Amino acid sequence: MRTTLLLLVFLLAGGSLFAQDEEKTKANYGTHNDFMIDLGMNNYLQDGKSVDSDAPWAVKPWGSWYIALKSINDTHIDGKLHLHWGGDISWYTFKFEDPSVRLVMADDGLDFMQESIPNAHKSKLNASFLNVSAVPMLHFGRKHRHYGWKHDEFHVGRTGGFRIGIGAYAGYRLGSKTKTVIKDDGKDKDKDHDNFYLNDWRYGLRFQAGIREFDIFINYDLNDLFKEGKGPSLNAISFGVVL
Repeated sequence: MRTTLLLLVFLLAGGSLFAQDEEKTKANYGTHNDFMIDLGMNNYLQDGKSVDSDAPWAVKPWGSWYIALKSINDTHIDGKLHLHWGGDISWYTFKFEDPSVRLVMADDGLDFMQESIPNAHKSKLNASFLNVSAVPMLHFGRKHRHYGWKHDEFHVGRTGGFRIGIGAYAGYRLGSKTKTVIKDDGKDKDKDHDNFYLNDWRYGLRFQAGIREFDIFINYDLNDLFKEGKGPSLNAISFGVVL
C-alpha cells in the first residue's frame, strides 16, 4: 500500500514538473513585449561618402546624440527565426563642427551661414520622429530568460546565445528646432522652431546584433534628410547600443 502511494505521489509530482516545463517552454513562444532604449551617435553620408570636414554642415559625432524610446515585441516565427517589431519615438541631434553655423530658411532652400561670432560655443539641429520598425532576427543558443511575468518572477527577452538581423523602419517627423549657444559673460541660448526643409518622413534599414543582454544597432536612412532641392543631399546614419 505504501509503495503504491509513493508511486502515485511520484507520478503526480512528475506530471506537475512536466507540466511546468511544458508551460515554461510555451512561454518562450508567441509574442512578448519589452521597453528598450536606443542610445548612440548621429552622422550622415553625402553621395555615399563621409562629409568633408570643411563643409558647413559637417557634424561632431560626440554630441550628435541619437535616442529612441521603444516598445518592442518579440514574435517567435519558427525555429531560430524571430521578428522584432514595434514603435518608438526618436530624437536626432546634429552638432555642427563649426559652432558659428546658423541655419537660415530662404525661398530657394536652406542656407548654412558661417558667421563670424565671437565666443560661439554650440550650434545644433534637432528633430524628433514617431517610428515603426520590423527586424527579422536569427536567435542562436538556448533561451534562458523570456518576457513577461511568470510564477512571480520577472523575465526579460534576451537569449543566452548570439542573435543578428536586418530589417526596416519608417517614421514621421514630430518637430524640429535649432539651438545655438554663445559664451559671453555666461551663456546666451537661442532656440528656433521650424521645419528647416527637413523631410517629414524618414525610412531606412536597421542592423542589430547582440549576445545575452548586450545589443548594438545601426540605422541608415535611405531617403534624404532634407527635401529635394532645398538642402544638401545627406543620408542620416545612427549607431550605438540597445539598453
